[in-house]
Amino acid sequence: MIKSKPLFKALFVSIISVGLWNSCTPIENPQDVVNQIQKPLEAVKNNLVKPEPLNRLKELKIDYSMPSQVFLCGQRLPLERPAVYERLEKEFILAVNHRAQVELWRRRALRYFPLIEKALMQAGLPEDLKYLAVAESDLRPTVSSPAGATGIWQFIPGTARRFGLKVDKFQDQRMLPEPLLNIGLQYLTSLRHRFGDWSLAMAAYNAGEARIAKTMSQQGLSDYWSLSLPTETERYVYRIAAIKLVLEGAPLYGFNDRPEPGLYQPPAFKEKTMLFKEPTAWTELAVQVGTDYKSLRRLNPHLASQSPLKGGPYIIRLPAKTKTSS
Repeated sequence: MIKSKPLFKALFVSIISVGLWNSCTPIENPQDVVNQIQKPLEAVKNNLVKPEPLNRLKELKIDYSMPSQVFLCGQRLPLERPAVYERLEKEFILAVNHRAQVELWRRRALRYFPLIEKALMQAGLPEDLKYLAVAESDLRPTVSSPAGATGIWQFIPGTARRFGLKVDKFQDQRMLPEPLLNIGLQYLTSLRHRFGDWSLAMAAYNAGEARIAKTMSQQGLSDYWSLSLPTETERYVYRIAAIKLVLEGAPLYGFNDRPEPGLYQPPAFKEKTMLFKEPTAWTELAVQVGTDYKSLRRLNPHLASQSPLKGGPYIIRLPAKTKTSS
């Protein structure tokens, strides 16, 4: 608790001193002096009891409007349906006002979108699929879900192994953006061929193809916007569309320019196939190749850090400017 008596005493003495020093007229009514002292003391007391904030945060605008038409993967969302419009607007409002998260998306996009866009173009797939990766992982390559899905595209172990990735106690290739990107696009392409529609393909990516196929059969519908699905899946495509709106229209929604791309370049690395006759700790390997433990681990999150490297072959990622004689 703030002790105000010394402050009142000091203020009292100061006011009396200044008043007597500067006044050239005699004091006719002593009560006037008392009143002059009490008023500033009351003001100080009030400030101590109910302090005013030194800085007031500007209120964030929350009523940004969506475009009249929204397209995702070349398909127009049927916003003329009230339910569709309301659900998209909800996801849009949640996204555009989660400003810290949007800023992180924009910075990570500088690192990963060029890689994803190049792969999408080479595969002849819609560029909008890059926003699915944002919805899945916030563009965090090593993040894992409670259900065991890992990586930018959030693959569960079984699906990853089905497409040829190694997932065991020694390594988990789902944490590497490049190989996971390739199988992510393969899987999305297969879903698009099966369901004939990108919105259904994305829903199947979230809920599983068997779940979507069964729901379509039970409800006699082939339109994502009309299907009754689990809550997470019903929100899923809307959320991807909302992420696209916010990231593509960021300046319209009060976001500043992004940092220079050079600050968020992917780390340069080279790969080397290595065999280890004796168990080798990561700290030892870092010394051998002329780098530090942390840099080496950041490039190789897919390899178990607690286990010494033994046997092989291992494909190790090394910083671009390191020696490779080891």
